[in-house]
Amino acid sequence: MDYTKAKEYLDSTNKYGSVLGTETIKELLKRLDNPQDKLNVVHFAGTNGKGSTMAYLESILLCAGYSVGKYSSPAVFDEWEIITVDRTPISKEDVATYIEKIKSVCEEMVKDGLNHPTRFEIETALAFCFFADLDLDVCLIECGMGGRDDATNVFEKNLLAVITSISLDHTNELGETIEEIKENKEAIIKRDCPAVYAGTLGSIDDINQETAVHAAEELQKHGFKLKKFIDEGIEETYWPGRMETICENPLFIIDGAHNPGAILKLRDYIDLHFTNKRITFIMGVLADKDYGEEASIIGSKAKKVYTITPNNNRGLDANKLADIMCEYNQNTVASKTIDEAVRQAFAEVKTNESDMIIAFGSLSILKDIKEALNKILNS
Repeated sequence: MDYTKAKEYLDSTNKYGSVLGTETIKELLKRLDNPQDKLNVVHFAGTNGKGSTMAYLESILLCAGYSVGKYSSPAVFDEWEIITVDRTPISKEDVATYIEKIKSVCEEMVKDGLNHPTRFEIETALAFCFFADLDLDVCLIECGMGGRDDATNVFEKNLLAVITSISLDHTNELGETIEEIKENKEAIIKRDCPAVYAGTLGSIDDINQETAVHAAEELQKHGFKLKKFIDEGIEETYWPGRMETICENPLFIIDGAHNPGAILKLRDYIDLHFTNKRITFIMGVLADKDYGEEASIIGSKAKKVYTITPNNNRGLDANKLADIMCEYNQNTVASKTIDEAVRQAFAEVKTNESDMIIAFGSLSILKDIKEALNKILNS
């Protein structure tokens, strides 16, 4: 099977949707000789901060000379950034090789009267098989949703569980209270498995860095020699899409804040670093998020807001978001396209009607925002 056919097959599995529960993935992994049992895993769950905390810990481990697999989702800028080894995405050739094997197992499962695995379950199995064959020192694994019924929650034992900050999100699936959601995510903690929890005070970066440092200290107890590499690892961490500056002049920042908890942290970051700046927002969200709450938290912090419709089948229409945002910022405009929003925001900063731009919301908008800016810069 070549990559084109592997990709076609993978795309075809989107029709199976998203299904919580571990029965199907466990059967799939069993038929693949349980690759997850061969991994040294640090498992991450939480509402916000998983990606950046993983990036900090990954950097510390790499600086110390360890081989590190990382599985996180969703992809933001490159399709296979979800599966990396030492920061290098899995090759298309390897994707094709493993998908061919997994596809045949999925077909066997269907013949046996079982459910066909979802795309996320297939990608999870792919990551575990790939990592197991490489015999890596550590694998950093991020839950897709929640913890208890997430497809990644298949490990008998972990080196460590990391619970990042928790807020209300996916309440229909995970619970309607913080405590219910916390209990769901804590299900990744196995017997005799140490756990590290994120703090509650400080800036976004401070909290996530501190959590990663605590995780490194726990791994030190397992025999990993990390102590003298912590500062270097933190310094060398790069996490795209997390308060990432994509243009210096004018200042243009993108951020993946996509739920009320993350929006609150973004607001705090603005209050800390950009109090006296006239800011133009570009905002696009998914329809299943609490966008009304998000608008109430962040709306007053901008001089002007451009709303956009994410290129995602769950994307909220820009006009609907603008109607909500107008309650908190009357200088709100619904843009027809992402390119239009970036072009207009960029022009206003250039003419000094604004000092800077911050684009945020769904992770799915960040790549499109970057591409729209590059068109302007290269024109």
